[in-house]
Amino acid sequence: MPEQHRQRLCSFFASLLVIFLLVGCSSTASPSATAVLPATTPRSPTSTPAAATVMPRLQRLTLCSPEPETLSPFDPSTTSTDILALVLEEPAERVNSVWEARLLTHIPTVAGGDILTRTVAVAPGTRYSDEAGTLRVNESDEALSLPQMLVTFTLRSELFWSDGVPLTMRDALLGYHLAQAPEAHGHWHDLAERTAQFEVLNPQTARWVGVPGFLSADAPGFLFPLQPAHYYSELTLPAILSERLPVGTGPFAIEMWQPGVGARLRPNRYYAGSPPLLEEVTVLFPQYDLTQWPQLVASGDCDVVLPAAAMQVNWQSWARLMEQDEALIWADTGFEAVFQRLDFNLAPIDGRLTSLSDLRVRQAVGLCIDRNRLALVQPGQAFLPAESFVPPDAPGFAGTALVRLAYSPEQGQMLLDEAGWRDVDLDGVREAHSVADIAEGTPLSLTLVFVPQYTVTAAHIAADLEVCGIGVIPQPVDARLLYAADPASPLIGRHFDLAIFGWSADAPAVCGAWRSDRIPGVESNWVGENFSGYVSSDYDAACRRALWSVDPEAQGAALQDAGILLSRDLPTFFLTWRPDWFVARPEVQGLRPDASNPAALWNAEALSIKD
Repeated sequence: MPEQHRQRLCSFFASLLVIFLLVGCSSTASPSATAVLPATTPRSPTSTPAAATVMPRLQRLTLCSPEPETLSPFDPSTTSTDILALVLEEPAERVNSVWEARLLTHIPTVAGGDILTRTVAVAPGTRYSDEAGTLRVNESDEALSLPQMLVTFTLRSELFWSDGVPLTMRDALLGYHLAQAPEAHGHWHDLAERTAQFEVLNPQTARWVGVPGFLSADAPGFLFPLQPAHYYSELTLPAILSERLPVGTGPFAIEMWQPGVGARLRPNRYYAGSPPLLEEVTVLFPQYDLTQWPQLVASGDCDVVLPAAAMQVNWQSWARLMEQDEALIWADTGFEAVFQRLDFNLAPIDGRLTSLSDLRVRQAVGLCIDRNRLALVQPGQAFLPAESFVPPDAPGFAGTALVRLAYSPEQGQMLLDEAGWRDVDLDGVREAHSVADIAEGTPLSLTLVFVPQYTVTAAHIAADLEVCGIGVIPQPVDARLLYAADPASPLIGRHFDLAIFGWSADAPAVCGAWRSDRIPGVESNWVGENFSGYVSSDYDAACRRALWSVDPEAQGAALQDAGILLSRDLPTFFLTWRPDWFVARPEVQGLRPDASNPAALWNAEALSIKD
């Protein structure tokens, strides 16, 4: 690290200590013994007679993961999602952001007539969905005229559960009912709330009808998870959530589950896809402190460490294994990616004009921040530089059409000079000189609001900005206050110059964070996520197109348009993505992690072990 940058970091932390005292603590738990599953075929023979023929290695994969509390799509977690992918095939699955049919005969499309939109009247007192997917009730005295989406799904013939019982749309209907249970949560529960009707037309065909106003380009994935009606039709969801040996539709079937120890899976002979290459999958639930898990990979006890555990281990520990050729790390921006953002306050609540009202100043701030360094300095983590609210491998990413601000403090300082901010008194902080609506000599000092977890990010940003002559006043804030729907919040109430925080890139809803009708204020009871106060009718229109689109290509194009406008107007400077990652031994073949798919092992049938 350059000495000048190091000194500025020290200066930032010194300022921060005046505001609050950081107290750190750490503990290392000693590993406890891990139980062993009942004996199976050994990974390799312990000895080979001189005249014996060496047998091919058994195609057995050992996964290591925390034990999921439940194993159901209606109680999702990172852990359960990855294990469920082995035993429960989705009717439709996204690969490279494109839907592919699995249990369906084909993917429903508008062009094929399987996705229809009609206009319906929403009577007073009736539920509907707004553009962002939020459920509301028509409280007016008149009916609303809104679009309603209908999607028809058709199952393939000759589909069977892993116990040989035929699979029908009656199983999907049960999935719809279970998604409505009070104990259900997550994606399927949310979809059930936005479902007006789900009807079975015949054993192979069903129709989903949405709540008026709810439109989505994800409609091909709206067939509720098929659940074995021959087992579960008389059971409540709590009873089903306790099941550990469910019949399934995936490439593998669970034949044994020992709580606190692990599970064993064998190929599902009724699987509708290509037969699995693996002869056995063992899932272990190691009872070691997570700091010990890299050693389990190095020793060969774990072939794959799933994301639920891998992401809790210091990234450098995995990187060392990779350097020693003992592991591969698969990292991607993930199904529900999270990014760090730096917001500029364009509309302070008191109506004053600030230096950030000038686009040139905002661009200079962006040019002075080294995002590549930010991606590398997070303790124990691995981050990727960000340029938009859409991950770079998603259809909505605008790529070269974005107005890009590559790190260039020299260019940033030239823009500040041009905007009238110069350091005439040579105190290290620029002052206003003939800047419109700014008092002569006003120092270019900006408050930087952040929660303590972003202290390292804030320190490096402050050091970078000071190189360009921009003073930074750190303002650490408790997260409960920062995100409170209260005018006292420096973020919600817009009492800040710069603010760092994390955000979910759930597309297309993510674009709502810059819509002009989402600015928190008295009229909205301080509810809204447009914290910068950004206003653009063009942006509002692009975001609205993305939210209302039922065509994936049209939605991607609208998100690209929205991203280009944000990069041009710069209400937010995007900092870094937090990727998901998992770890595998080099012998594991066929891994194809996909950022658009929630499961790391979505293609488990194609996995194998290299001899």
